[in-house]
Amino acid sequence: MTDTKPTVQNADVAQVKAWMDRNEILLVDVRETSEYEKEHIAGSVLLPLSSFEPDLFPSLPGKKVVLHCAVGKRSEAAGKMLLNEDYETITHMVGGLAEWKAAGYATEVQILPPNTEKKQEPVFSCPAPGKVLQDEYMDPLGISKADLAKRIGVMDGTLDGVMSGASKVEVEMSLRLARFFSTAADFWVHLQLEHDLERARHAIGEQIRKDITPRTAGG
Repeated sequence: MTDTKPTVQNADVAQVKAWMDRNEILLVDVRETSEYEKEHIAGSVLLPLSSFEPDLFPSLPGKKVVLHCAVGKRSEAAGKMLLNEDYETITHMVGGLAEWKAAGYATEVQILPPNTEKKQEPVFSCPAPGKVLQDEYMDPLGISKADLAKRIGVMDGTLDGVMSGASKVEVEMSLRLARFFSTAADFWVHLQLEHDLERARHAIGEQIRKDITPRTAGG
């Protein structure tokens, strides 16, 4: 008989909300500090993936630990890191903060000082793939853009476009990055998709809701 390798367990936002209401879990946010400071779930603790140390992972007697991020990709990656360090059971929140907000659950948002003349920028919870690549992979590993471009077999300008957000992560780039950083093949294109969807919802989502009536069963 072969041993079954443990996997990261999934919990939807409704289940996580119920656990939090009953004070049964410790919710760990693995996004970056700047993201957490802009908006976070009340009661969560911050442990950025870019400085994630399994040996220092928090625990509370009698409480389940649940990981979450912006859309669920980074929390799943953090969970796999913990499983590799012999943690037996790891749970992450599917859909992350984006799904939490879509369900109508409250967050704590950074409040600007009163009477400021600067227009407050919209708060986005899904960073661009280039930012995730820089903050959570290249910087912690000390890899330069030129070195990464050479290692994954692309031109410097191609990688520059992804890093700056001038060009999108296509499937080929996702496969190249996935091979080098040992992520899921679709990890990078999913980051791009979630990033684009969030900004499209902000820019035209309300207009689409006004213009289009959902098809009903009898329609």
